[in-house]
Amino acid sequence: MTSRVCEGHAVRSLFQPIVDLSDGTLVAVEALSRGGAGSPESPTELFAAAAAAGATAALDTACLRAALCGVATVAGPTTLFVNIEPATLSTLSGADLAELAELTPAGVQVVLEVTERDLLERPADLVRGVRGAREIGWRVALDDVGAEPAGLALVSFLRPDVIKLDLALVRGRTSLQAASVVNAVRADAERSGALVLAEGIETEEHLDRALAMGARLGQGWMFGRPGDLPTSGMGALPLRPVPPAHGAGVSGPVTPFAVLAAGSDPQRAGVPLLASMTRQVERQALLLDEQTVVLANFQHAELMSARTRRRYETLGRLTALTAVTGAGMPDEPAPGVVGTALDVDDPLTDQWVVTVVSPHFAAALAAREVPLDERGDRTGPGAAVGTAGRRLDYVLTYDRRRVLEAAGLLLEKTRPATTGTAPTPRPAPAAGEPVPRVTEAELPDLMLRAVSVARNGIVIADARRPDQPLVYANAAFLRMTGYPEAEVLGRNCRFLQGPDTDRNQVHPIGRRLVAGRDVDAVLLNYRRDGSAFWNEMHISAVRDAHGEVTHLIGSQFDVTARVDRERRTAHLAHHDELTGLPNRAHVLEHLNLELRRARRSGGSVAAVLLDLDDFKAVNDRFGHAVGDAALVGAAARLRSAVRAGDLLGRLGGDEFLVVLAGLPGGAQPDDAGRPSAAEMVQRVQEHLRAALDTPLQLPGTVLRIRASSGAAVFPADADDPASLLASADAAMYRTKRGPAHRRD
Repeated sequence: MTSRVCEGHAVRSLFQPIVDLSDGTLVAVEALSRGGAGSPESPTELFAAAAAAGATAALDTACLRAALCGVATVAGPTTLFVNIEPATLSTLSGADLAELAELTPAGVQVVLEVTERDLLERPADLVRGVRGAREIGWRVALDDVGAEPAGLALVSFLRPDVIKLDLALVRGRTSLQAASVVNAVRADAERSGALVLAEGIETEEHLDRALAMGARLGQGWMFGRPGDLPTSGMGALPLRPVPPAHGAGVSGPVTPFAVLAAGSDPQRAGVPLLASMTRQVERQALLLDEQTVVLANFQHAELMSARTRRRYETLGRLTALTAVTGAGMPDEPAPGVVGTALDVDDPLTDQWVVTVVSPHFAAALAAREVPLDERGDRTGPGAAVGTAGRRLDYVLTYDRRRVLEAAGLLLEKTRPATTGTAPTPRPAPAAGEPVPRVTEAELPDLMLRAVSVARNGIVIADARRPDQPLVYANAAFLRMTGYPEAEVLGRNCRFLQGPDTDRNQVHPIGRRLVAGRDVDAVLLNYRRDGSAFWNEMHISAVRDAHGEVTHLIGSQFDVTARVDRERRTAHLAHHDELTGLPNRAHVLEHLNLELRRARRSGGSVAAVLLDLDDFKAVNDRFGHAVGDAALVGAAARLRSAVRAGDLLGRLGGDEFLVVLAGLPGGAQPDDAGRPSAAEMVQRVQEHLRAALDTPLQLPGTVLRIRASSGAAVFPADADDPASLLASADAAMYRTKRGPAHRRD
């Protein structure tokens, strides 16, 4: 089998030694691809040609096979490092992996190398692909660590067996950025048992730096250049035990709540406490650096309020990755935030989850709706509207292993982030052509004049003085806030804050500034006359020649119009513009979710359809303005008659739908004395009719409005949304045709 597969490759492999730095022992080799007969020799040219032909994955697979074939004749234990693109890895089927496993010679341990860049671009695909590779016994190395520091936040999700430091760390100068990379790598290696490998070692100085950074393995021309496979002298590479699969030991669906609850007894709480605890976890993320990942799940996109979106917009600016999932979630629920819509039958749509992971911090909170038969103190789950009576079981943990388990399940559902098209660069000046520059003498005056006339508000604060007072404010800032300069200078910028400013965003700002980090936030601020406006601010530290922060410069924009548009757009996506009620799409999606919950809990759900009688005559007689006013009045009356936790929506025209959730499952009153589902539905119908009994006082007239209603109950009358609505519709028209039905 092996000899047949290995014939006729368009690529071939050279092998570079990897040694144990403690004694120089050869412990592994890395396969480096080169072009075969009729192909470019250079790997850069080889892959460029494949990319142009749309054959990158095919070439990548060929390189992998060539590497395996290159070690087919080894006699002793061999560890083979081989590179693969995540796009290729994620496309390998179970059959493909099984074939590769069969092609792997006995005694050869394969270590797949993926790059840190891949973690940021397609994390979910990469994690899923790595899981498949591990299932056939292969191991994983993360390559080029440090080339993209933001990617360090995702290292723990991949659980690499080997971490390869980017050669720039070994060859470059010591810096705070290099130190942050080394600290993060050493922390992960200490926790996980991963081996640290330094590449690009060519001199004794490089070797000393690699050892100082904690490298156990080394690679580079100092130990050998790429060439033929060594035939002897290779020892076994001692890799840690294979980490267990995510969710190991969890019975039932593997979800974030199930993973966390397997290690801690859940507590029970209402929405206000859980909301506060969630904001605290999010605030902790704001205090971390750009090597942080925030992954959250909302049961439904509508539960991501405008204030929550603004917090996540700030997180999206400050973190390596902020992503959210949920039923109906748009691709970008807030600028810089990756959104992923879940299927309505996904178990996650019953869970409330927030996770934060950085190299040195981890936190997770996961909550699940209390099953219907355990609530007792509430009448419905209220999953998409209101919070009255909602109770959830939750687990909060800072245990890193369990946090990664829960966060990894969200990461695997996260879609790839879309990237924009890079702008076309302007042509560089011709050789010898002088580049116009401002002279050193002209620069201070020019910059001051430029800042003073800028359209965005610009302020400068003195970071060396107590409370960081403002020492400069340009004309645009004064216009935007309505303050004269005399009332601005000498004060801290927080004088713009007011009663509705989000404190969960305010508190981390000062800490980030003290740490010398940039701040990006959208806050509700107040002008001198007391009027509110949304302020998008960007604050950066100005350092002296010694790296000390001396001043803070803030750029500010009035984005009130944008925030108002976003809030209105988000509202209209789920609500009827005339009545403000949930629209057809929203109420039907809610019905679907409640049916799924009822199937699991054994409860009942009812759909009540209402149709305003002879409403066309109102429009014909009084005009559409009065008709619209009547619809708004009728909607308000009906809303007042609906129980907390139930959902009233407008399907269109003069037709409304009420979804009653949390109903008992049996046909008779339960042991607690609660009436049956049918009796509860009948009571609601009576309340709805009674709400319309009083005539509506409208401009220029008084109208008496009546409605016909029909109800259907799951599972007694139907088993799916369409059938339930059809059954309720039929019941409503039987009511309209009945002898007791009157039209006034």
